[in-house]
Amino acid sequence: MLNVGKIENGIVLDHIHAGRGMSIYHHMELSKMECPVAIIKNARSNDMGRKDILKVECDPDTISLDAVALIEPNTTVNIIKGGVIVEKKKMDMPKEVYGVLKCHNPRCISSI
Repeated sequence: MLNVGKIENGIVLDHIHAGRGMSIYHHMELSKMECPVAIIKNARSNDMGRKDILKVECDPDTISLDAVALIEPNTTVNIIKGGVIVEKKKMDMPKEVYGVLKCHNPRCISSI
């Protein structure tokens, strides 16, 4: 069993379908942040079989979760403060999102 320590302040993105964690990592641009990030791939889950989990230790208010809602809307977001979960919420699909995803078709109307 893999053991990843708890975080003091930050967020934990749970219930991500297996294989989509890295996509969320890239679209949230977590590699540009100066904070510890743990990516757990293919973790066992009673409900899902396999799942991915992301743990990000930083100020929760500095992270935009728009990419998460688009890529994996069933993700659970746990807000951690002082080593304790202070808020647990499900993602809601935002009405509008800018600059997160781009269509790779050069003729697509969204590429203009």
